[in-house]
Amino acid sequence: MKSCPSCQQVYPDDGPDYCTNDGTPLVRTTSDYSPGGQWQQPPPGYPPPGGYPPYGYGMPYPQAAGGGGLGTAALWLGISTAACLVFGIILAAVGASSSYSYGYYRRTPGAAASFGGILVLISFLTGLTAIILGIVAASMSGRNPLISKAKSIVGICLGALPWLLLIIGLVAGGSMIGRY
Repeated sequence: MKSCPSCQQVYPDDGPDYCTNDGTPLVRTTSDYSPGGQWQQPPPGYPPPGGYPPYGYGMPYPQAAGGGGLGTAALWLGISTAACLVFGIILAAVGASSSYSYGYYRRTPGAAASFGGILVLISFLTGLTAIILGIVAASMSGRNPLISKAKSIVGICLGALPWLLLIIGLVAGGSMIGRY
């Protein structure tokens, strides 16, 4: 049997070499321990990240490795939102200008305008998803160092672009209504 000279915890012979409560090297008998003796290197991985565990509670559970993709997912959703918005506006403008041809105005817009409108609608949906996922990732980044807060914030900002343009358009449109 081995025991810890500090807390008197008893361990079997095939058990650990260091106390799981305080990290002190275990001894087979009390005569093996000398308080003024040579300091021994602790085992690899001790102390755990975050410091020593509180006395009496043993080793803490290892932190769950995961969640690092949340910030990256928010960033890529924001990038896809911006891309859909830009290409949608360009296609809508090209389709609207192509509906006027040969000196007369056609009633139906071109296929490019329709596809551009669909891309703008998709940008609103992916933007809302990027905002929500970015907020979740940014709030979790304090507890999990694998989650990038910067990527989350950039994803939130890019995801907010279509909504910001919608609000600006509504305010501008509302101010123009009173003039006419």
